[in-house]
Amino acid sequence: MLDVLIRGGAVVTPAATERFDVGVKDGRIVAFAEENSVDLHAARTVDARGKYVIPGGIDAHVHFNVALSPVMRAQSATFGGRAAAFGGTTTFIDFALQKGELSLVRAIEGKQEELKRDKPDIDYALHAMITGKATLNILDEIPAAISGGVSSFKTFTTFSGASASGSMYTDDGRIWGVMQKTAKHGGITMVHCEDDCIIEHCVHKLYREGRQQAQNIREARPNLCEEAAVSRMLLLSRRTGSPLYIVHVSSAEAVEAIAEARGKSTPVYGESLHNYLAFCDEDYAKPNGVIYHNYPSLKSSNDRSALWEGLESGVLDVASSDDFTIPFASKTSGKEVDNALGGHNGIETRMGYLFSEGVKKGRISVNRFVEVASTSVAKLFGIYPRKGVIAIGSDADIVLIDPNRKQKIALADLHSNCDYSIWDGWNFEGIPVLTMLRGNILVENGQWIGSSGIGQFIASRSPERP
Repeated sequence: MLDVLIRGGAVVTPAATERFDVGVKDGRIVAFAEENSVDLHAARTVDARGKYVIPGGIDAHVHFNVALSPVMRAQSATFGGRAAAFGGTTTFIDFALQKGELSLVRAIEGKQEELKRDKPDIDYALHAMITGKATLNILDEIPAAISGGVSSFKTFTTFSGASASGSMYTDDGRIWGVMQKTAKHGGITMVHCEDDCIIEHCVHKLYREGRQQAQNIREARPNLCEEAAVSRMLLLSRRTGSPLYIVHVSSAEAVEAIAEARGKSTPVYGESLHNYLAFCDEDYAKPNGVIYHNYPSLKSSNDRSALWEGLESGVLDVASSDDFTIPFASKTSGKEVDNALGGHNGIETRMGYLFSEGVKKGRISVNRFVEVASTSVAKLFGIYPRKGVIAIGSDADIVLIDPNRKQKIALADLHSNCDYSIWDGWNFEGIPVLTMLRGNILVENGQWIGSSGIGQFIASRSPERP
């Protein structure tokens, strides 16, 4: 007998949408048949008629517990994991932060220990951040990190000195060294692409003009600073052969650069964020407009359209949240262009927003939605086909979406540890109504019905091309 049988839903993959019954046993998908074609029995049968049956969302970019500066301390994975499950995400990928002389492997082990203590409700994998003037000894640890289940390594081309996000900057030479290692040992390099020199010049100019207020931060971090850094990283990727994942793409110029690089067979992949798809630089002028800010800065409505087009066409591969949840008082404490804080509580709204504003409004197909929200993430970070697909043998991480269910987003209904939300008042159409992790139904019709703290570490392998 099956543990769970999901009957009559429209099962969605990146390639097709077909009506199937899906059977679950011992945490895995074990049966997959045309509707009512096989006599199946289960301890629990779920009626999925009129709903999409999709692989659980995978958020490729979240930050839990990390403290980048005294006011930049993110919520724990305990809260973040619960919020994720309510929003239809069943796996998140967090970051182990290597700083100074700290061993890369020890940073990863420390993060794994921290997450075990937090006991998140959903599964998780890890990236590693390599920051500052990393030594050759730290770069030499990359093969050990990969063999230990962490195959992706993030670096920064900005945040030098005493930035609001702490000192994260790594020079091009060290990033080149990281790429040489990932190319040789089967990893992938991730880069936050903003040119620190261009930013510094723009900040100085704004201060001289007396326009250093945070609402002008788009001018401090213009499109050019992202384009310039992306272009340099593409060169390093092309010369080393390392796969390159450009995090949180925000500008039309970066989308164009990625498209051109793919024409030269550069192994480059792009991620955007659902808040970049929803907001633009005009939102900075609102009262407390800094709450909408993230790094890179919000760009124009034309850039926002280019991001949607990039997701639809396949130039951009992933839509993440970059969840970095901090209190309102901290978020609004930076008043100038060089100390404004990024981050927002986005992990719970990502799936609903992408379906409502993407699928329901015809910007992307439901198949593309599944790809950018789950399947491509699993492939790029080496957890496919265990995650990211509804297939025999895969983990039974399954989400049901009611395409006609409507929800008005209110802070009181969200589950992150946060006292504000940039999504307050948004109306979503088409929301997750059931979230299952490894055969355990966690959330059903907006109610928590599952076990708590059952999340497990998922080891990553080498990336696959989406």
